Amino acid sequence: MIDVQTAEELVLRHSLRLPNELIDLENLEGRVLSCPVKSTRKQPPFDRVAMDGIAINYNSLSKNSFPIEGIQKAGRAALTLEKTEAALEVMTGAVLPIGTDTVIPYEKISIEDGLATINENVEVEKAQNIHFEASDYSEGEVLLNIGQTLNSTSIAIIASQGLTKAEVVSFPRIAIISTGDELIEPGKECKPWQIWRSNAYGIKAELKGLGVPDSNIELFHLEDKREVVFSALTDILENFETLIISGGVSMGKFDFVQSVMADLGVETRFYKIKQKPGKPMFFGTGKSEQTVFALPGNPVSALVCMRRYVIPSLCKSLNKEKSSYNVVLSEDVTFKKDFALFKAVTTMSADDGFVLATPLNSNGSGDFSSLGESQGFIELPASRTEFKAGEVFKFFPWSSK
Repeated sequence: MIDVQTAEELVLRHSLRLPNELIDLENLEGRVLSCPVKSTRKQPPFDRVAMDGIAINYNSLSKNSFPIEGIQKAGRAALTLEKTEAALEVMTGAVLPIGTDTVIPYEKISIEDGLATINENVEVEKAQNIHFEASDYSEGEVLLNIGQTLNSTSIAIIASQGLTKAEVVSFPRIAIISTGDELIEPGKECKPWQIWRSNAYGIKAELKGLGVPDSNIELFHLEDKREVVFSALTDILENFETLIISGGVSMGKFDFVQSVMADLGVETRFYKIKQKPGKPMFFGTGKSEQTVFALPGNPVSALVCMRRYVIPSLCKSLNKEKSSYNVVLSEDVTFKKDFALFKAVTTMSADDGFVLATPLNSNGSGDFSSLGESQGFIELPASRTEFKAGEVFKFFPWSSK
């Protein structure tokens, strides 16, 4: 049996190495860049008018009225100011007309009979309201870095360079496998000795919160028969990069996952962690470097292990950051076993800016309903038995997209 930190180190060390893929602009939201995005030209590509108004030659400011020679529209080639003492009307985003070097906005002038007059007490500075060529960046500069999660602004930047695709880390193919004859699909009749299958859907929700699309996730359910487990896992190992198994990993007479994994050449990296809940967790790697996570069947244990180990492993593979942060314990907790304790909590912001975490009580790792009020769980280390209100501990929120 290993400790929590060793388990974390092992799943991160053996995380998947994923290939890259080119994805269309419309599908980049939430994806992680695997190649930097560089500017395809300088920005702005010309001296750009920054406000609607008139463009003048600053040297003509000895007077305050200017005959208007024409209008410089956005999206048109630059006009030339023919007479130094005249002006051209200009629109925001237009190229600055040749022969002008200063823009005065409409709000500070009046126009009558083709003559623009600067209002009284208006101060004009040379080069005002001009967004100068290449002042943002030059051609070839890195605009977005490897590892950046793409959102609306970064996708707009990609489009602004004339690009229709970007190179991102590909998602793995993930199999979610539940085991157990007692499990019935939601929506079907459930006899008193049966329960509806829930772990698979909670696990899938965690993956979707990470951005993994439905097309990369497939759900399976296996009977508690060794030949069924062996046959199914043989095929699944050949077709998926990550296996997340729920149940069948403890010491019961019908828990076949570990022995089948050994027969299939999956190398055990660890089995059992000094933690509550979720002690009987298995992690291994296949012959083709597949990652295999076998989580306990109890619902609370399954989701805690999923969030604590599987999600960080996938985040590393995707070069994606997964939020975990420190919170302040709101009340004392005592836990006398020499294990790490993962305690479900509700959270709220305090007046001092800290986040307070209030522990929730439950009836054990089978009490799934106790998680319903929680926003995540805190990790209380195995080195202690008393945890005091006001102390700070790491908090792991449940995933949400």
